[in-house]
Amino acid sequence: MKKVLNNALKSIKTEITFYPCLGLVSKKNSGSHNDMNYKTFLKSYKILKQYLKEINNKFNTIKNFENLKNIGLKYEIEMFKKTNNINTHKGLIFALGIFYYCYITYNKKYNNLKNYIKSFCKTLDNFDYKNINTYGSKLYLKYKVKSARHVACDGYSVVFDIYSFYKKKIKDLKLKHNYKLFFLLIKCCLEIDDTTLINKIGFNNYNKIKTKMNNILLLIDRDKFDKKFYLEIKEFNDYSIHRNISPGGAADILVLVLFLIKNKY
Repeated sequence: MKKVLNNALKSIKTEITFYPCLGLVSKKNSGSHNDMNYKTFLKSYKILKQYLKEINNKFNTIKNFENLKNIGLKYEIEMFKKTNNINTHKGLIFALGIFYYCYITYNKKYNNLKNYIKSFCKTLDNFDYKNINTYGSKLYLKYKVKSARHVACDGYSVVFDIYSFYKKKIKDLKLKHNYKLFFLLIKCCLEIDDTTLINKIGFNNYNKIKTKMNNILLLIDRDKFDKKFYLEIKEFNDYSIHRNISPGGAADILVLVLFLIKNKY
């Protein structure tokens, strides 16, 4: 279990460190953010470490999602205390908490990990969006945009799909690791409805950005990775920073994919 914990922590650290990463915070710069930086995320990282350790210590007493949720809420409060009320990892506390707990307690009778996660999250389906006044619920009712809750109820199938894509299309590219991570992040952006990003730039702009991202992802099919290739990446990354393209939801999904990669699932 210690190895799995270390892999989870490495996945988090990788996500907050690598560059280029669109408008996300990295070790290099604060991306499109003026309210947080790398040091802010390191404070949040320490809270996530405590959170996962508590899941390890209490996994035998966690019987359902509500039990896990109560632990998560405690560390969400701690995160906000450490970051002066800046939301660095609220989404990841939700997503990684579920994914990590299910990974360490997975029972083969569920056929695969995805089905086990679905079973664990089944109570999340009991949700009346019409009576919940949140941005995510409004997006779902108006555009059928799927929230983090939907992704969890689906057993994080998108994470396994992206992981398969990574093994087929990204893993063996003759690129430095940070550029592989860049394309993996782009893939995550394309495969989910990032409500965090939609909230920042609006639904119409979000769809336009996804079209640009799809064109960027096609760069991996180039015959050679020359100066033009790297220039196109730099230009899109700079564009993303200046246009406030900070895909926090996709970053959470990226951590889960990295967790599978590091555990050689």
